[in-house]
Amino acid sequence: MSFDPVGVAWHTAEMPPAKISASAALLGGVLWILHALLGGGSDPFLGTLHLLGLGCVLVAAAVFGSSLVKSDAVGMRVVVGLASGLLALSLIEAFRMSDTPWYDGFRGIVAAVIGATSLLRGRGRSPGRPTAGAHSR
Repeated sequence: MSFDPVGVAWHTAEMPPAKISASAALLGGVLWILHALLGGGSDPFLGTLHLLGLGCVLVAAAVFGSSLVKSDAVGMRVVVGLASGLLALSLIEAFRMSDTPWYDGFRGIVAAVIGATSLLRGRGRSPGRPTAGAHSR
């Protein structure tokens, strides 16, 4: 059995919500970019790419929203997560232009950049004590 320096075995460590959210945003953005590069359209493969990308972005918004609640009230986390996902969906669909694959590609670039930046920004930090802010003392 391998042992982590922090004292937790690799198979019992939880993935932080910030990494889940950033990974989902990156994956969703890449799927939307691929959808746009292949010409958009409504054939089954391209439609599946678009829906999977949309699902990933909605999961990213919901997980990020639920991580904003700093209490142990699970119900509150669920409500805020669902509200965040629905807000993202409404913003995506409200400004959607019909039959424009470049618009999906632009949204994909934005989602991929945000996800990649969040993933890269968190590298090299120890999950322990914060180095700045009110709780760093």
